[in-house]
Amino acid sequence: MLETQHREMERAFRIAKEMSNLIIYCRSVTFNSERARQNFIFYEMSSFPENKAEKLICQQETKFFLKYHQIQFSRVYPKGQRIDSSNYNPINLWNAGSQMVALNFQTSDKPMQLNQAKFRDNGNCGYLLRPQFMFRDEFDPYDKNTLIDVEPMTISIRVIGARHLNKSKKGIASPFVEVEVIGAEFDSGVKLTTKSVPDNGFIPIWNEICEFDVANPLFALLRFVVQDVDVFGEPNFIGQATYPVTCLRTGYRSACLKNMYSEDLELSSLLVHISIRNSMESSNDLH
Repeated sequence: MLETQHREMERAFRIAKEMSNLIIYCRSVTFNSERARQNFIFYEMSSFPENKAEKLICQQETKFFLKYHQIQFSRVYPKGQRIDSSNYNPINLWNAGSQMVALNFQTSDKPMQLNQAKFRDNGNCGYLLRPQFMFRDEFDPYDKNTLIDVEPMTISIRVIGARHLNKSKKGIASPFVEVEVIGAEFDSGVKLTTKSVPDNGFIPIWNEICEFDVANPLFALLRFVVQDVDVFGEPNFIGQATYPVTCLRTGYRSACLKNMYSEDLELSSLLVHISIRNSMESSNDLH
């Protein structure tokens, strides 16, 4: 009898029961602070516009939402005022545990490039497990002293040179490179802006060094941006390469450059040397 009912439902709704049983559903609910504090319900999910999310999740109620995200899902989406389809910075929301940080994929801006880089980990499958320390009650994404069982590291980067750097307009590029770490607030910042090499986009040489102390490598992304200096001294984007710090490998590396849409730029790459050590170890020179 039950089997007959299932088959009738399949015919009516055109849904195979075997396929339906593979799916785990979340029920969308309007976020209610008082109700959420009384009881976490694992299959409920609330959505927040970016401005509300940044105010609640990243500023006013960070501690509560860290606990909230241990049980429930949240989804953050761009605010309606972004009529140009621009994007907000997803980093702080990831760091506070939000599982679904929606962006405008049609827009080729820095936040979208960070999103593409973040999910290069785990085989680029689009799904990442959160670090175990995010499930500890004492964890605070803004306080590196609350990190437990996380090994800090020092990353030394030598930007040696590049090849085939083409500017968007006619002429020969005068390129320079910016290197930065983006992650936890206490780790983020630009650490190197190389000199520009006049009229040499074919094989420019910089041979400049920078060093990053990264307390929370599990949140961190390493980003290279190559820009061209125009006749007015203004920078113009050529290419970028962004990687999760946990995916970095030591030694001489060719960092293939991508365009603003994170698509490969044919033949364009940076030659760098990467050295990684535990921050407690003595400093070693690059070679």
